[in-house]
Amino acid sequence: MTKEQNPIPFYTHGITMAPMAGVTDSAFRRICMKLGATCLVTEMVTAAGLSRKSVKTKKMLRYHPDEQPIGVQLFGAKPEDFARASDLVTPLGFKFIDINAGCPVKRVLRSGSGSSLLGDIPRLLEIIRVTKENTDLPVTVKIRLGLTRENPVPDNIGELVAGAGACAIAVHGRFRSDFFSGDVNKEGIRRIAELSPVPVIANGDSTSVEAALKLRDDTGSTGLLIGRGAWGNPWIFRGISGGNPHPEPGELHSTIMEQLNMMMESIPSPQVFHIFRGHLVQYFRGFYGAADMRRRAVGTESLAEVDIVAREADIAMHTPVEDI
Repeated sequence: MTKEQNPIPFYTHGITMAPMAGVTDSAFRRICMKLGATCLVTEMVTAAGLSRKSVKTKKMLRYHPDEQPIGVQLFGAKPEDFARASDLVTPLGFKFIDINAGCPVKRVLRSGSGSSLLGDIPRLLEIIRVTKENTDLPVTVKIRLGLTRENPVPDNIGELVAGAGACAIAVHGRFRSDFFSGDVNKEGIRRIAELSPVPVIANGDSTSVEAALKLRDDTGSTGLLIGRGAWGNPWIFRGISGGNPHPEPGELHSTIMEQLNMMMESIPSPQVFHIFRGHLVQYFRGFYGAADMRRRAVGTESLAEVDIVAREADIAMHTPVEDI
């Protein structure tokens, strides 16, 4: 299979919303899809939890029809857990299974999962193999450049994962030891992309349309995975696709209310407002008066209160400073 012959072009050659724990729930994923994301991926789902048929873990597999095309991202440490988990998720309508070998969070690393797999490439390849053996879905993998600068993954990692059964590889341009600090190492992604027989999706520091397009162009990647740059700014997807990268007048308010109403379909009050505050403060950045709006946002307790502050923030965002 070449980079051009791929079963999931909406992921490999598109603009995908990257999984972020506690952020990319169904409501936010739908907002991103509406604003131009070509593909979505679930939050990280534990393969061990699925293997044990955990009810709590199974809830993380829920998605709305409007989220298609969507892939499921699994994380774990044991090949046998991936074998059972992949068999379980195969009939659920996902377009592909993504294996997380890039998460740098300590609690994930302690279990031997996430980017800790980069220190044991044979085990990562075995996980890819058994996952592919137990599903007819395409299998992809998400990695970083290595554990540390002194312990990078081999530049031919794309060839290795392809040999194990993966049809694409997403690369975050930092090492596990970097967490999210420092600049993305574009040269590291480029070296992997040059040698990879399967598509490489670039990830990291795509905080603006310009930065995202430059990351793709500078690394020779086929697609983009957008994470933190989309939180509070889902219009980045529209911008990368050539549309307006900023909300139109009234659009900030309508988007906020749409996301909240979708969350209220599955989360009861007052819990939903406590969760939504984290999203709300992210929307209020980059315009005069945003700091005051964030201060008010953390105190919202009702639909009416969110509506008021979102409406006022929308007006403030589109009011020239000289008119204030």
